[in-house]
Amino acid sequence: MFYFNNKDNNVNLQDMVKKKIEEIYREMDEITHILERPGMWVGSVKEEQKQMFLYNTESKVMETREITYIPAMLKVVDEVISNSCDEYRRPTNMGLNKLKVTISSDGWVEIEDNGGIPIVMHPTAGCYVPEFIFGRLRTSSNYNDDEDRMVIGTNGVGSALASVFSKKFIVESADTKNKFHRTWKDNMRTLCDDLAVEKCSDHYTCTKFWLDFKRFDTKDKTFTIDFVDIIEKRCIDAAAANLGLKVIFEYKDKENGRKSQWKFTKFDQYIDLYNGFVEVDEGIKFADDMKQVWVYPSGNINIGFVNGAECSKGTHIKAVRNEINTRVAEFMNKKNKIDVTPRQIDNKYSMFICINVVNPAYNSQTKEELTTPVERFSRDENYTFEVPDNFLNKVCKSEIINIVLDWYKQKSAAEDLAQIRKLNKQAAKKLLRSDKFIDCNSRKREEKQLFVYEGDSAKAGFRTARDPQTQAAYIMRGVPLNTYGMSAVQVMKNQVFSDMVNILGLKWGEYNDATKLNFNKICIASDADQDGSKIASLLLVFFNHFPELFEQGIVCRLISPIIIATKGTEKRKYYTMKEFEKDEKKLGSGWKIKYCKGLGGLNDVETREMMRQPIFHTFTKDEMADSMLRRWFAKGIASERKDMMKADLEA
Repeated sequence: MFYFNNKDNNVNLQDMVKKKIEEIYREMDEITHILERPGMWVGSVKEEQKQMFLYNTESKVMETREITYIPAMLKVVDEVISNSCDEYRRPTNMGLNKLKVTISSDGWVEIEDNGGIPIVMHPTAGCYVPEFIFGRLRTSSNYNDDEDRMVIGTNGVGSALASVFSKKFIVESADTKNKFHRTWKDNMRTLCDDLAVEKCSDHYTCTKFWLDFKRFDTKDKTFTIDFVDIIEKRCIDAAAANLGLKVIFEYKDKENGRKSQWKFTKFDQYIDLYNGFVEVDEGIKFADDMKQVWVYPSGNINIGFVNGAECSKGTHIKAVRNEINTRVAEFMNKKNKIDVTPRQIDNKYSMFICINVVNPAYNSQTKEELTTPVERFSRDENYTFEVPDNFLNKVCKSEIINIVLDWYKQKSAAEDLAQIRKLNKQAAKKLLRSDKFIDCNSRKREEKQLFVYEGDSAKAGFRTARDPQTQAAYIMRGVPLNTYGMSAVQVMKNQVFSDMVNILGLKWGEYNDATKLNFNKICIASDADQDGSKIASLLLVFFNHFPELFEQGIVCRLISPIIIATKGTEKRKYYTMKEFEKDEKKLGSGWKIKYCKGLGGLNDVETREMMRQPIFHTFTKDEMADSMLRRWFAKGIASERKDMMKADLEA
């Protein structure tokens, strides 16, 4: 038994054999094929939701709105509008300079221009030219591939599609000599017996059609307001892409009817309608005989026109944006010492492009994407599609650079944060196995203190002297790293500081609310000598990565005595040499003087006394001024540092 895979299920060959051969193999006439396979011709007949630019009649500018529409219905109407735009662009257009599009709540559309079609018999078709164009498929004046045409239509099915999807379709045209009138019904299958040809000195072409709404997947039997707004936007686009063409739009409705007209002499007049999405005064432009390009360092809009019709995807867009993206990336990587790719530049600016392409090719009949290779935009051997250097240089001097820089900083910050979290997890695991952290028992943050010591020798003394309920310690080994000017990632790669971040509950890039830290006080417990001062200073540099700690008065230094004088049971402690020298003569005889070389010079009793009644110097925000820290800890300023020290001595 054989089976043919038919997507969703297997079809039994025996069942197929039972069908009549004519049921298996069918032939469709073109009208039937269009109606039953509309996606190939006009796009989807189902309702879709889409965010789209539409004209706000009150604010007089474009706005974005989510609308519901049927792509196929829009394409059908647009094909007739495009036909008039094509005629405007032809040298033999009978003076066409005006287009009017009327849409009615009664379900009909009327499109009229002041051009005209020759009212003569077609020598081989046996009918008048207007009937040949609108009443038959695959008829066109665009089939001569030896002719350079910069129009929208390519396949000769556009305008006739409106008739195929209509219950009734009327054409009336005049060529200054004669006027033609004819009607089709039933999706172009019925040619009505109303042919009329009479003398007329006027010139125009008017089509009026009643769409067959049952051909579209909608419950509506007329046009929605969303659809009306889309057609008005299409009229505005037609005027923008065909400078000098006057386009009138009218919506006929008893309650919500409206009318507008548009005529642009410069393309940037159209761009002005997007004020609010782009800073219209910051545009950077270049133009030649084939194209106009405007770039704005704001928003992320991409709007393009090809031969008078909206087309915002394809080779014309890629060609310009690739040049911009490559140049900006090269410029920034060199000047700003960063690493961005052209692809990362692409959505950091807005672009409007209006371009003419000879004999354009598209991805489908719907003409949503231009596929013509750049090198074939023109047949002129001397023409090359290029973006001028002076334009690209202007882009590199624009606000686009700052936009990319801001994005890069945010991206780097996000990447750093992800890496910090990874490093933090790794450090937390190591800390669990480490003997460098001695925790306290209390869970009340407001009474907990963390003492930061240097050297394992301090560990034993601290354990016996501390209050185990409230006093914890972290024991460093060696002089800490100078972290001035380092990034968070660089700092977190250092075991000492990643440990302290974990122990304290610090957060990079976030405000460290004291109530959310694990300890209420951070105490630097270094020796009261030159080496101890160096260690304390480097720890302060690290803590300054979190300036909020100083604003909240959390960071302090444990003050230990440098001299202890005893006489019997009497004991005096001195914390500076100046203090001792001042009191030395008053002591008299019988006093034993002990010079304490660091915390290790204190015995158990002295250490316990110090820890039970600790004396602290709390560091303020002012003491942590960046100018001061840079002076002593910035790298690569040795000569500058010498000059500053010399100035201090001279002063």
